[in-house]
Amino acid sequence: MKIGLIGNNISSSNAPDIHIRLAKIFQIPLEYLLFDLKDKEENYFVVLLQELRAAGFKGVNITFPFKEKVIKHVDNISKNSRNVGSANTLIFKKKITAQNTDYTGFLKTYNFHFGKNTPGKILVLGTGGVSRAISFGLASLGAEKIILIDKDEIKSNRLSKDLSILNINCVVTKADQIEKNLSSFDGIINCTPVGHYDFPGCPLGNLMPNKKQWIFDAVYTPAKTNFIKKGEQVGAKIISGIDLFIFQAIDAFLYFTENKENDHDLTNHIHKLRKHYFDKLYI
Repeated sequence: MKIGLIGNNISSSNAPDIHIRLAKIFQIPLEYLLFDLKDKEENYFVVLLQELRAAGFKGVNITFPFKEKVIKHVDNISKNSRNVGSANTLIFKKKITAQNTDYTGFLKTYNFHFGKNTPGKILVLGTGGVSRAISFGLASLGAEKIILIDKDEIKSNRLSKDLSILNINCVVTKADQIEKNLSSFDGIINCTPVGHYDFPGCPLGNLMPNKKQWIFDAVYTPAKTNFIKKGEQVGAKIISGIDLFIFQAIDAFLYFTENKENDHDLTNHIHKLRKHYFDKLYI
């Protein structure tokens, strides 16, 4: 089975490792390739999809900056992908189907840490592809209020409008407005690339969370971003992007293998997978 990952700046991705690891659990021969398009022209993305499909690939994972763009270039769009407006997993058959396992992976990540507790007032930094998945996930979990921040006002307002259609209490604010009320949020989620090896820094700037909050960083390379370190310094509850990475990969793997592998069987391996990747990455 041949699958892969398409995106920019993905040389440090652990996607090949986890999918090969999952394939070994079920004794499935697997080849997983990286397709880094950071130096390619924009239209090459569409060409590559057709080339991989013709080459017999079962599908591909999609990451930054193609999660929203890819929706225009598929035949079938799953309900989750349609609602969220982005996709991170494509399945190649006679037609190309788009799925969003960031959405389902976030739900599983949240449930893993909080069970059935409802999210309260959540600050979401960034409104790109992964932010859309997580924001719709928060909405489906019954979040009390979602506050969005992004330099791109068009994206922010579009996401806010899409959530408002579902009667979700969602507002857009500016970065300079949160300093005075940062402590009022129950959770703070980073969905920007800031903190990644290629985009160093902290999305909160000089601001600090507090110990009563939980913070989640969708970035996992490195796993200990400056954002995560700030949370550790104040004793906040930390949720690493490693968890989203694991849970979304499991869901994608089930799609690639056409759900022949039992979700329950994979769930039995969660703790081993978490230990492996936290030992490897959370340093």
